[in-house]
Formats: sequence, C-alpha cells, structure tokens
Amino acid sequence: GINLNLMYQLMNQRISSSIEYYDNRISLYNTQWGKCYVTGREFASVDEIHCHHIVPTGAGGNDDYKNLILVKEAVHRLIHAKTEETIQKYIALLKLNKVQLIRLNKYRVLAGNQELNLI
Repeated sequence: GINLNLMYQLMNQRISSSIEYYDNRISLYNTQWGKCYVTGREFASVDEIHCHHIVPTGAGGNDDYKNLILVKEAVHRLIHAKTEETIQKYIALLKLNKVQLIRLNKYRVLAGNQELNLI
C-alpha cells in the first residue's frame, strides 16, 4: 500500500495554486502508489514530492489531472536543468537506469530541453 501518513501530510499542505491542482496532487499520489513517476522510487517525505506540469503552464498547460505527474524533487530539477553542472549533479545523485532515463527525457523534451545521454 501507500504511506498514509505522507498522504495526510500532502492533504494538509498549503499551496497557492488552484483547487484542481491541489486535488489532482492527492489523486496522483494514490494513482502512482506514492512513488515517483520517473524513478518508481517511493517518496520519503512530503518535501520531495513535486508536481510537474507535462505541458508547462507557460506553453498553455493547465492543472488538469492528465497534465500532471508527481516526481521527486531531484527529478523535477533535472527535467528543467539547462546547465551542464546542474545536469551532472542530478545525474550523479539519481543514478538513473535506461528505462528511467527514457521517461526523464520524454519530460525534458516536452519542457523544451534536450535529451540526456548516459555513457
């Protein structure tokens, strides 16, 4: 099952976004079984749960359930990272396998960034 304590913390977290965004975060936590969409690793704290807009709001994306995924903070930073230093920092931290890298690259491209290659 999922970590219910973490779900309750997520439910009680104050956010400044829409109610739709707030509700969809909770639904996604349940749907994703309390795990990061990219890595499949369980969330350890509410602070590391980041809600990523698949189509960025600046590019017309919204808070619809289908436009959101929950990822670990480090994954979210890597999705949006542009500098080589930042990319290398999070690549080293996350130690992604091939499947995880494919998932990550899908969201990097949709966010307007280049795919990453691990050698």
